[in-house]
Amino acid sequence: MTSWTDSLIDPLAEILAGGRWLRIEESRRGGWLLLSGEGGTDGIAWYHLPDLDSRPEAIDPLDDRRLPQLNQSVRNWLRSGFSCQLLAWRVGSRAVFRLETPSGISIAKIYRKDRDLSRRWAALEPNDRWRSPDITSWDPETRVLLTPFCDGASLNEIWLGGRGHIDDGEKVASVLAWLASTPLPEGFPRHRREDEIRILEERLAVFERTLQTPPKRARMLLGRVVEALQKSAASEEILVHRDFHDKQLIIDGDGGTLIDLDLAAAGPPALDPGNILAHLHLRSLKGARLPWHEIAVEISRRVRAGKVPVEDLRAWTSATLMRLSLIYARRRREPGLIEALLDSTGEALEGTGQWKKILS
Repeated sequence: MTSWTDSLIDPLAEILAGGRWLRIEESRRGGWLLLSGEGGTDGIAWYHLPDLDSRPEAIDPLDDRRLPQLNQSVRNWLRSGFSCQLLAWRVGSRAVFRLETPSGISIAKIYRKDRDLSRRWAALEPNDRWRSPDITSWDPETRVLLTPFCDGASLNEIWLGGRGHIDDGEKVASVLAWLASTPLPEGFPRHRREDEIRILEERLAVFERTLQTPPKRARMLLGRVVEALQKSAASEEILVHRDFHDKQLIIDGDGGTLIDLDLAAAGPPALDPGNILAHLHLRSLKGARLPWHEIAVEISRRVRAGKVPVEDLRAWTSATLMRLSLIYARRRREPGLIEALLDSTGEALEGTGQWKKILS
């Protein structure tokens, strides 16, 4: 499959000096934004490419006009003698920093919009195994959120390091049970299947603009996913993380911390299980050496014992696989990954192939 995103590396070859592109986004100013891994370093940088005939322009997070508070926050931290490291930056949307202060290490997140963030982050009460980060401070004026740094290793680190174990299935299932048992705060934000369908349809439009020759079956598969979501049971809503995958779970002993609750909402019980199952399979498709199928069987078994219908689990797993297929048109990937994700979406819808013992 030919991708126009691959051709963007040519105008950047001289600047990247052995680096590689990681993600492409459309720019509000026209052209594209390109997230690059810098050659010879562990750093990353963003470039704006107005068009394929232009020279790329490096862009600085401190100049982000849609996040004006970012510049001032960094200045305040440095003035206070703090050490700060930029961990992530979504241009015009949010930034994440690691702060080292006399009282310890914190994670600082700066947002363009406040989407009921403090309520989302405060919704979960800890139990004997799992917790969410406490809010150290939240400034609604500057939209800066501070939380403590969490000890442990992410499940993503464990899986990519070849240390995945079938016991991970029990850990993930226990986090899902914790979420499901948490009382929903009154008036909590909601995420319905109609919202998921809208997001998928928007991503399909970007997918078809991104690839020179987008697979025709993507639109057909999306139609099947939409139909499955529409047929899913109108179950009582529970508290869902909405972005529940292996990077969001920090393991520390037999428990740990669930992080990044920006999208927490009231939603369908099958949403989070479907998300983690799809991401588990994605890690395997990307080359991680882990017993993904055995872990997935255990997650599915425990979730279904909690009265989540298998048809719903199929619908939400295939929805996440579909979303990942569409997203990876704009991300660095190995050849054939998008096609493999589309194949997996079709199998998940039917509970066949590699999903036979998981979703059947």
